[in-house]
Amino acid sequence: MKLHPGMKKNVLDEREMQDMYRIEHTGLWGMYALLIAAIVVQLLMGAQAAQLAGEVIVVAVVSVALFVAYARKGIWDAHDRPSRRGNAVHAAVSAVGVAAVVLCVRMNVWTAAAAGAAMFLACYALLEVMMRYVAARQEAQSRELDDE
Repeated sequence: MKLHPGMKKNVLDEREMQDMYRIEHTGLWGMYALLIAAIVVQLLMGAQAAQLAGEVIVVAVVSVALFVAYARKGIWDAHDRPSRRGNAVHAAVSAVGVAAVVLCVRMNVWTAAAAGAAMFLACYALLEVMMRYVAARQEAQSRELDDE
């Protein structure tokens, strides 16, 4: 196999590659969680949108990229299968988190409830669309394997 210019030959064996992927996996999700925590802390401290822009853009780009990459490969999650119940639980957790942050920042229960409800609906709808797309991708991949 010819390598592209600038690429070096892999010197790791399979076990080392698995270890490296686990480390990178943990690092990615740790960084992701810390970025979200940084956004929440800055919001609670009264930061303006301009101060949050960098972190929000990074989280948004990484979120969309992961979402698209997993969907294209027909992957849902390593520990769970897609389901309406699971989608509802994930959407509810997101909604409670958003409502809690909005309540702390705005000090208005109705605004927090509206933000939480909007997050639940948006998150649930997105997860449902994603679930259907992943199921279709998995079926297509299964047919491709059967045809071979």
